[in-house]
Amino acid sequence: MKTFDFIKQVFQGKSFYRILSNWQIQKHCRNLSGLCLDLAAGEKPSYTQYWSFSQGARLIKTDYNETKGVNLRIDFNQPLPLSDDSLDNIFLFGAIYIVKEPDKLVKEIYRVLKKNGKFFIVSPFVFNEANEPDDFRRLTSQGLSDLLTESGFSNFLIIPFGERFSASAHLLHSFFVFNFIRLVVFSLALLFDELIPNKIKRLHPCPVGYFVIAKKS
Repeated sequence: MKTFDFIKQVFQGKSFYRILSNWQIQKHCRNLSGLCLDLAAGEKPSYTQYWSFSQGARLIKTDYNETKGVNLRIDFNQPLPLSDDSLDNIFLFGAIYIVKEPDKLVKEIYRVLKKNGKFFIVSPFVFNEANEPDDFRRLTSQGLSDLLTESGFSNFLIIPFGERFSASAHLLHSFFVFNFIRLVVFSLALLFDELIPNKIKRLHPCPVGYFVIAKKS
């Protein structure tokens, strides 16, 4: 099943970062319940094929642009127009790097989450500059940990996805004109990532990005 999905995403033109982050979302965002907020929803992101919600869950979609299908336009650099302790799940996928003051935003996210609510992040690490409209940073695992801790979170998991070879393949994505070439290169990159010693991955990681699950205690 995963092999078929991998081939499908490659032939849809998805980048390595997008493929690997979609798999993390599929694994960790299952049967979500309650009131959920997708902070940087965009018009039709591919990850919506990979998460699932339980019956009765409600999803609010916001973005920094006025985009079709988005319920509310918000400024990530201003206080969130939401009540304290009002949300069960919040998603910030592929957008934390565009926020000028992420510490203020994450504190706002902590404020509006209910107790035991979850905050999910996809944060790129090895990634080209992407001005959407801004691009300020790439966060390491320690940077993400400090950001969450200083914002009030004490219970969180930071999961790297991809490694040196998939990171290299991701950076070269636009040079692979034909999908068949992309499929071969991406497949080899996944294989070579598995051959990297665990000690190197642990002490000197070089992932494509990080997937974060933070729970408000």
